[in-house]
Amino acid sequence: MILDTFFSIFWGIILVLSIISVPYIIIRYEINRRQDKKKEAEGIYIRRVNRFEAYACIFNPLLPFGAYMASSYGGGIGIWYNLLYVGLVSFFFLYSRYILVAYVKLSPEGIEQRVWSANPTRYPINAIDSIVYYETLNVEDQDMVGFYTRSGKQIAVFGPTTHNNYRILAIVRFRIENKRWPDMNNLDDVAKVNELDDRGMTILYFRGREKVTGLADVDM
Repeated sequence: MILDTFFSIFWGIILVLSIISVPYIIIRYEINRRQDKKKEAEGIYIRRVNRFEAYACIFNPLLPFGAYMASSYGGGIGIWYNLLYVGLVSFFFLYSRYILVAYVKLSPEGIEQRVWSANPTRYPINAIDSIVYYETLNVEDQDMVGFYTRSGKQIAVFGPTTHNNYRILAIVRFRIENKRWPDMNNLDDVAKVNELDDRGMTILYFRGREKVTGLADVDM
């Protein structure tokens, strides 16, 4: 009885927090996207999770609601089921954090990626030595692209189609075809990169090559 009362109060608090979190996550996400769009005029391109992934947070309250109703009006669900619910809810809250903090940023200074940690990874563009295209065999999964330094350190990994992020691929294709990295202060180079910054100009190109190496100008 005491345990049921405890979990009833606990899930009531979590339910309220999860309901409040939904508009906060969506509003914060849309503000970030709007600010990211403005930065493109400065040559800074930031890509986050897509809207479908972000708006999935509307389902966050469902598990706490079910656990609250079971604990308050269903005679309780036992400690093990409660712990299972805690684990599942924790996963959803971690995913909500991912929605808010994850991004890939491309600027004249280089590539910056943040996934979970507070500190993003940063590398200059010319530190990219290899690009690997990971094609999935499952139609429900997304193809991934990985960028690595000469020493094998991961610079960034993301799904270009899902996140509509082809700019880095366009820059790497420019490097392959012109034997040099583009000068993003040169209007002709920028125009060529803009021309390549498209799904049709990048995905099939790299999917057919799977892996390209020997691109870096610097050791990192």
